[in-house]
Amino acid sequence: MYIGHFEVDTLTIIGLIITTAYLGSKFVQRFGIPQVVGFILVGVLLGSSFLNIVPLSLVHELGFISEIALGLIGFDMGSHLHFGELRRLGRSIIFILIGEAFGALILVTGGVYLLTGSLYTALVFGALSAATAPAATVDVLAEYGAHGPLTTTLLAVVGLDDALALLLFSFAVSIAESILAHTGGLTLAEMLELPLVEIGGALLLGILVGAPFQWFLNQLKGRHAVCAFIVGTVIFLAGLANSFHVSLILAAMTMGVVVANLKSDNSQYAHCTIERVGPMAYILFFALVGARLQISILPQMGLLGLAYIFLRSSGKFGGAWLGGWVGKALPQVRNYLGFGLLSQAGVAIGLALSVANRFDGYGLAGAKLGHTVINVITATTFVVQIIGPIMVKFAITRAGEVGKRELAESPLPAETCEGPESSCPPTA
Repeated sequence: MYIGHFEVDTLTIIGLIITTAYLGSKFVQRFGIPQVVGFILVGVLLGSSFLNIVPLSLVHELGFISEIALGLIGFDMGSHLHFGELRRLGRSIIFILIGEAFGALILVTGGVYLLTGSLYTALVFGALSAATAPAATVDVLAEYGAHGPLTTTLLAVVGLDDALALLLFSFAVSIAESILAHTGGLTLAEMLELPLVEIGGALLLGILVGAPFQWFLNQLKGRHAVCAFIVGTVIFLAGLANSFHVSLILAAMTMGVVVANLKSDNSQYAHCTIERVGPMAYILFFALVGARLQISILPQMGLLGLAYIFLRSSGKFGGAWLGGWVGKALPQVRNYLGFGLLSQAGVAIGLALSVANRFDGYGLAGAKLGHTVINVITATTFVVQIIGPIMVKFAITRAGEVGKRELAESPLPAETCEGPESSCPPTA
């Protein structure tokens, strides 16, 4: 890119993003705010809303970094999910998952219908509200070393949430489309086909890559630079998920689950790798999220956007509490898990874009719907991406799970990790 008549190399911009976002994270931490908020705010400052050092064209060019980060995040999530804990918490996880997704769907659909009088608009916004972004949540849990029933349940719920959101979106948008077009709409089989193929494909891909990966890791662990093999496999999986158009997060999480449960001590190697490689990818990922957000869109959010944020947050929190009560979850899980479900990012924005493309052929009403959805979802994403991480910290603090991960995990052999400032012992 050019600044004046001077051509600036892309590597210079990447280096600037990493260093300034890191410094920004340290600044917000002084006020007790999670580091991810600092990453995002620096991204907003460097993006087209202010300094335009990171224009939207460069954000799109660096999109592969987001795929790498999401792959690592999904893998890390799965590596914390052990079948023993899941069996113990499984009933509550399922009910909480259903409660928070349908809670948001019902409240947002009802509220938007009362505001707009348009059923198809209400259904679209209701479906979009079910999606939760796991990335910021996982970063906060890692930053504060959280461990316990709330953390485990939260990881499982945000990981599975996107799969359920895809199903709800497929149903709701199909009904909305049939209303707008005055047709009979799609059959049940047609509504289920796309989300089930995407979800089933992600699960299958995670298992097919995770099983041989686990065998190789057993042979290689303890050797120098084994982290490179782990990261390379995660990136390989992320690429396959994109190639086959299946859920990247779900595929990577499934691979992590395979690693954590076929041989339990291997999950610690995954944790060590994420601790080493993750921060670089996470800083770039969240800074680019911030650079993508357009401050100028915030005023366009209006009453509809404010109602969407309030109703979605209420639905997530209330539905999670109700699901926890029905599923007999522990009090700290039932009372605080809803605070960890407010973030909204990639999946919701991606689905909003698909709405715009899908409804563009339905004349003025369809075009207006697409424009409204993109503006409101983009603007509200900025708000909840700032609030969400703060609420996650609040939840794990009140549940007493901050700093418990180090106590729960036994140390790895010295040769598995390298360098200072790690929970893994340094190389001798």
